Amino acid sequence: MDQKHKFQLIVFDGDFSLPSIDPESIKSILYTAVAGVPVEVRLFNNLKNCTLYTAPTFVHKNLKFKTFSDIVLYLKTLHFNLDRNLTPKEASESLALTNLVQSKLRPLLEYYYWIDVRNTFELTNIWFMRSLPIPFNYIYTRRFRDRAVDLLESLHPTETNFDLIKEYVQRAATECLSNLATRLGNEDYFYGNSPTTIDVLVYSYIAPLLKVPFPSNEIKNVLSMWPNLANLIKRIDDQYFPNLPKGSKYIKIEEKVKTSDDEVSYMAILILTVSATSLVLGFAYSRGYLSQ
Repeated sequence: MDQKHKFQLIVFDGDFSLPSIDPESIKSILYTAVAGVPVEVRLFNNLKNCTLYTAPTFVHKNLKFKTFSDIVLYLKTLHFNLDRNLTPKEASESLALTNLVQSKLRPLLEYYYWIDVRNTFELTNIWFMRSLPIPFNYIYTRRFRDRAVDLLESLHPTETNFDLIKEYVQRAATECLSNLATRLGNEDYFYGNSPTTIDVLVYSYIAPLLKVPFPSNEIKNVLSMWPNLANLIKRIDDQYFPNLPKGSKYIKIEEKVKTSDDEVSYMAILILTVSATSLVLGFAYSRGYLSQ
């Protein structure tokens, strides 16, 4: 391929044995890997890339595509189509599964990454603040948190109790995981002997739940009920990401995970309490409750 017109994919850095910390970036990385796209993966971790792009961004010639759906649509025009061998019935079912995964698993990931106070202040914020250059670390942590708040607000417009919202999204995700596990059964992939788009999406949402060491992650224990889903993640890792480094680049993870409130310092408790209160008040104010 002409060096001038090569494919480029700009993504957030990987960590915790993931090709990227960002589920949206994982989708594009895995899709291009499975489809055999000769793409140059560039990291969204320096001033130049952070200034010129967002992540993920797929670049070819003078074209830029900034969402997974747009990237896939463009790649299909170039005959990189993971679903080309699906029958019409399978394609219809795959679309339904895609909608299920996006509507039930994405809210859970957004909650775990950016709404759950312990996860946000003990892991996610720290990771992005260290992996991105100033001022983009501040810009993106705020942007992602606002995006998560907007999503959860749109799904639960009358609810301001975050414990209840967490129950809702975890219950919906659990039902989704059960349906996916039943549909996958004992097969290697959802359709045939190689990954299709639905496998890409399932990996992109479930792998972070299994691998990112969230301080608060009840769904990880729930996932143990469906070992075939964990096996799917491992199968894709073995085939497409066999050399991902273990451990963390940006955060030192303690061997002993804190699981009891008694193990958290009084200062951490104060920070968490203030942060949770601030978030609740923000929701209430945005809906006009405080102006009544």
